[in-house]
Amino acid sequence: MTDRLILGVLTLLLAAGCARNRFDYIDIAASEKALASLEEGFKAVPDSVADGRVLYLLGQGVPVADVLVYQGETGDVLFQDPALPFGYTCETVGTAVLMDSLHVKAGRLYTDGGLNARMLYLQDGRMSLGVLNKVADLAAHEAFIGGVKPSVCLDKQDEAVFQRTVEKVWLSGNVMSGRTVKSILKAAGVKPDVRTKTDSLFFQHRHLPDLDIYRISNLGRHTGPVKLRFRVRGRQPFQWNPDTGAISPVSYKLRKRSTRVTIQTVPGDDTFLVFGSFSERKRLKIK
Repeated sequence: MTDRLILGVLTLLLAAGCARNRFDYIDIAASEKALASLEEGFKAVPDSVADGRVLYLLGQGVPVADVLVYQGETGDVLFQDPALPFGYTCETVGTAVLMDSLHVKAGRLYTDGGLNARMLYLQDGRMSLGVLNKVADLAAHEAFIGGVKPSVCLDKQDEAVFQRTVEKVWLSGNVMSGRTVKSILKAAGVKPDVRTKTDSLFFQHRHLPDLDIYRISNLGRHTGPVKLRFRVRGRQPFQWNPDTGAISPVSYKLRKRSTRVTIQTVPGDDTFLVFGSFSERKRLKIK
């Protein structure tokens, strides 16, 4: 076989693989292996262990957050919900993580442990020059910063440099104190992780390299079908019942940038949706 023919065959195979994956790159073999391992552990949890399967799934991977809330250095500021609209989630980070672990890649904030978000929310206007310089560095690498504008330097000898740094950083277009979190996320182009018209739902999202796990809880009185849209692309969802250990397909429709899913729910219902391997079908309807 000539070199030109070999190159042609490889090109066709590569094109076919890319065509199958219409959205993000998905390592099919890796995701199927991860799904099999997750299912094995899920079914191994004894029925006698209260909430055992819930705790098992919520212990996988890392939490998904759109906002990282930094509470400050003093330790005397209680956590305050940054008024996130439904569909977005937040996680808190301490000074050690902020200083030693948090970094920016392609506009997103990452910790060494894999937690990542699009925005850093400052809850306390008091900080040291060292912490302010770290925030300035994150902003310089295009991280979105919101919340309280720093106004009090914890190191009085650094007051002049502190104030000059604040004024410089807060001229950046991606630093937006005085704006709502919703408006900042919109400016950053961040779509809700979950969207639905059913207002009694609560969700949690855990991410693994090859899987996404969503916990969907019905805290209200809604009974019947629920339509949800997830910020997941190209993966088929399955419903995992933590009470029985059953795993079943659900109705879904793949969109260009999201996945629509329909599930049945009753008051007090607690269920999981696991998005695993690449989906060969654009839609599936379960009667």
